[in-house]
Amino acid sequence: MTEATLGAAPLTRESALPASLEGGEPLALSRLRELALAAYREMPWPSSTRDEDWRRTAQIDKLDPASFSPSSASPWLPELAGPGPKSSASLFTGAPQAGVESPEARGLRGALTSEPDRWVQLLGSVAPPGLRKLVALNTARFVDGALVHVGRGEQLELPIRLVHGVGDGEASFPRTLIVLEEGASATVLEEWLSPPDARGLLVPVAEVIVGRGARLTHLVSQRLGERSVLQSTLRARQLEGSSYDLSFVLLGGSWSKSYLEVEMAGEGSEFRSAGLCVGRGSQHFDIQTLQDHMARGAVSDLLYRAAVAERARSVFAGLIRVEEGAQKTNAYVQNRNLLLSPTAKADSNPTLEILANDVRCTHGTAAGRIDEEQLFYCQSRGVTREEARRLVVEGFFADVVDHFPEGELREAARGWVLDALDELSRSGALSASPG
Repeated sequence: MTEATLGAAPLTRESALPASLEGGEPLALSRLRELALAAYREMPWPSSTRDEDWRRTAQIDKLDPASFSPSSASPWLPELAGPGPKSSASLFTGAPQAGVESPEARGLRGALTSEPDRWVQLLGSVAPPGLRKLVALNTARFVDGALVHVGRGEQLELPIRLVHGVGDGEASFPRTLIVLEEGASATVLEEWLSPPDARGLLVPVAEVIVGRGARLTHLVSQRLGERSVLQSTLRARQLEGSSYDLSFVLLGGSWSKSYLEVEMAGEGSEFRSAGLCVGRGSQHFDIQTLQDHMARGAVSDLLYRAAVAERARSVFAGLIRVEEGAQKTNAYVQNRNLLLSPTAKADSNPTLEILANDVRCTHGTAAGRIDEEQLFYCQSRGVTREEARRLVVEGFFADVVDHFPEGELREAARGWVLDALDELSRSGALSASPG
């Protein structure tokens, strides 16, 4: 196996050396990195033949981290991201110009070096290094990221924007820490990007803590180049009476594996989520979700819709877990898949694991093709078949787009979906014949 270096440290499937923040880092962070590195060395590389998580994503068997170089400065990142919505802060991880910080949002590197006692202890508290192999690697290798901290009772009116990217031939491990204290409220837009022709490896980890009675709206947008790979982990912990609203859009990339996991540790907490993906060519989207009810009276609702064309594939595994004692739980997970080509494929596996006896937990899943009667109705009114198929796909995603906050953020989500449908039109996927 060949070796590549991240900084001065070799990185292989079996081992790596921990990175270090520019200018040095606190001792507590160095110790955390050592723990992460030990976990990385102990855990085997994920395998589609051994690990249930990866059974339908065999691409992991061929991924070699040694074939990627260190992530460098990314002057293209702000231009690639575009102007975006009006925000109170806009941070670009790895860009020479890091954007505009605010008291509530700043670079993670600066926060860890200026206030190590306050922030290092929270790193790994929600997504511990031993959680998974690539979480351990992110913990050992991250050199940049973002901290969002909203103090007790603060209500932020404008969203905070965080943009992480990876360049051609590079591996990047951005880290995000979002902390809302009691009664706080905020909206955070997080974007994962790469240039159109880039072959990169992006491994972001986001840890979210929603305090007692706090309200967080979290929006995630993945828009990668066709040759890039994503392995992301977003893990949240909710305290008593908190509200966490997550919307996500997964577009682009060669293949991706995404974990979205929420611990509902506080009584009466609420979690709502809606997401989508659009796949074409040989793209592969694998998403695994967890709604972990740990306290009484919590409510969760997750909707995921996927449309795949040509040889693309969507994989979804959604688990509702109700811990012992988490009575009065109300939870739902739903996955709907639209197959736009005979060779497209969708796998769906929503499951329940219930250890309490006074709960309401349900799941639903479906996969199918566009209804010919819908197309006939449109065509009888002068709409071409391709335009009719596009209208049906737009309508299929409407409830997910409407889950985004009204205004600029919703229009941005609609624009991302329309851009993806433009790509389907150019590839001819929307002009497919019956059957």
